[in-house]
Amino acid sequence: MQPALPIHGMKIGLILSHDGLAGIWTSGCQGAALLAAAELNAAGGVLGQEIELVEVDSGETQDSAFQAAQRLAIDENIDAAIGLQSSDLRPAVRRGLCGLAPYIYTPHYEGGFCGPGTAQLGITDAEVLNPSLDWMVSHRKARRFFFVGNDYIWPRAAHGTTMDAVRRVGGHFIGDALLPFGSRDYAEILDRIRKARADVVVIAMLGEDSICFNRAFAEAGLSSTITRLNLAFDEMQLLALADGGTENLFAAQAYFDTSRGHGRDALVERYDACFSGRRPSMTANSVQCYDAIFLVAAIARQVGRIDGCRMAHFLRPRLQRDLAYRMIGREADANVRLAEADGVDFVVRRAFVS
Repeated sequence: MQPALPIHGMKIGLILSHDGLAGIWTSGCQGAALLAAAELNAAGGVLGQEIELVEVDSGETQDSAFQAAQRLAIDENIDAAIGLQSSDLRPAVRRGLCGLAPYIYTPHYEGGFCGPGTAQLGITDAEVLNPSLDWMVSHRKARRFFFVGNDYIWPRAAHGTTMDAVRRVGGHFIGDALLPFGSRDYAEILDRIRKARADVVVIAMLGEDSICFNRAFAEAGLSSTITRLNLAFDEMQLLALADGGTENLFAAQAYFDTSRGHGRDALVERYDACFSGRRPSMTANSVQCYDAIFLVAAIARQVGRIDGCRMAHFLRPRLQRDLAYRMIGREADANVRLAEADGVDFVVRRAFVS
């Protein structure tokens, strides 16, 4: 008779950048994941096993992200990983997991398949840009578009997607700039934008970099005449601009706190009851981390056991986002919400079905 295998519960790794440009989202994502795990545990866990979260810092380099993921997969023996990283770190996390656990990648990203063993929950550039630029043309009479981004995979891809979207709406793509992480000297770029007579500047910058560029843009006196469309920009970043710099500032997301949709009001109430005053309010990033915990549970149930290798194998073909949400038990929010800054809030001007 074989001895019974020890039951270790279900270990889910939460791999986030605790500092640096993406650190602004970490606390909210942690809170949302903790809430989701607590709710599942209160309902009996996953296949009768209680969820345990294991948190690690991915750092800001490919090497640190690889090492963090490998530590989760090998030392911690996790059954799944959930991560919010910049797109240049995503392959390092996937390699570090060694196929031993599925990787649920949560943020807004450039689109496309992120590799075997990986599922994506974030909205994509094309879903955001095509309807948003069309609205800018019809409602803001925009014709001239300029692009500014960080110099890495997501903004490079967003640059091409922006050019395609501009052509589709009959606009003119008049300039671009890709800046290294942490750059704070924007004088030349801002002067180019002014001289180009841009109507709209599309901004694809990560976390704190986006905050700093938007602040400099306003301080240069450009915000009164030029519209900004920020990608992957949420209330956390807007709050950092509350002392000024929000005039004619737009963002596009599937979720804003002022336009939640899909039954998210009850989720926010539960989150606030747990963390009000101790963690940031929910944003699109934290909502997707919450959903990712439920997706891991759904994959385990689909496989029929808690087994990281089998669960990763289940994700060898691409899992479309709408199917992922059906597995969770809710419909994906297919609306892209284009919102304009109003103080520390976003006011949704239009919702589009993606």
